[in-house]
Amino acid sequence: MTTNKLDWTPDLSLPAGKGATVQRFTATDGDDRLEIDTMPWGEGDLTINDKPIAHVADELSGGDAFRDLEAIAEKIEDGKTAAAGRADSGRKAGQT
Repeated sequence: MTTNKLDWTPDLSLPAGKGATVQRFTATDGDDRLEIDTMPWGEGDLTINDKPIAHVADELSGGDAFRDLEAIAEKIEDGKTAAAGRADSGRKAGQT
């Protein structure tokens, strides 16, 4: 898993509780703005910088959909961090 978990914040401007159709959670990582929208019937979407990245369906609940999408988001962001680290170490190794 990841060492730097994203800090997800619920969007309180949307209706919540019983009968709510969509719950939205947002997080930022560097310049990336991440959103997860979940529905109580087990569907959800992940967008990064307003670009659709992943969709899950047929989960048991919105919570299960959120956890699946959260794992995808963390894997993507960890990959970006690791790639940036490799690029930085390559530049340092090439310097004399």
